[in-house]
Amino acid sequence: MKEKLLEAAEEIVQNRGLNGLTFQDLANAVGLRKPSVFHHIKNKEELASALIKRCGTKHGPEYATVVELDLRAPDKLRRVAEIFERGLKQGRPCLLNAIGSGFESLSPEAAQQLSEAASGAIGRFAEIFAQGRKEGSLDFEGTPTHAAMSFFAMLQGLQTLCRAKGDTRAFKKAATSFIDSIETR
Repeated sequence: MKEKLLEAAEEIVQNRGLNGLTFQDLANAVGLRKPSVFHHIKNKEELASALIKRCGTKHGPEYATVVELDLRAPDKLRRVAEIFERGLKQGRPCLLNAIGSGFESLSPEAAQQLSEAASGAIGRFAEIFAQGRKEGSLDFEGTPTHAAMSFFAMLQGLQTLCRAKGDTRAFKKAATSFIDSIETR
């Protein structure tokens, strides 16, 4: 039952943010009474922590797989962008971004977990930027870590903008445009 609750919570948070979720929403989503939810999840702090951990176990390996592919760096960036595009089209935007939108309401422990999860994703993306610099396929200013942060923020922002505009098709065009602008030919 806890897994069903986390799946429902993830979807609600991705669409409304952590502060937009109530335990009554969770109860309704899985067909429980509200007091029964608290048997599985004590409070929002525990929920935020579980969702952040869940994000790392769902997407961390997916990003790691892209890093390990035998592709040029720009093609790896396109693969990462495809992961974000798929999430957008499925109505499941970046969970870290959704949780981070209510950063001020997170406990210090959950805020630290969020920071570590974001650092993990940025670290993987930085490996791609470092590869691109080494192989001469990417031209960017600053360090691979700073480029990875910009790339991650761009993908998250694109998801938000495309949702606001109701145009998921624009995501691929914009992400491709960015990647093309830093790719050397």
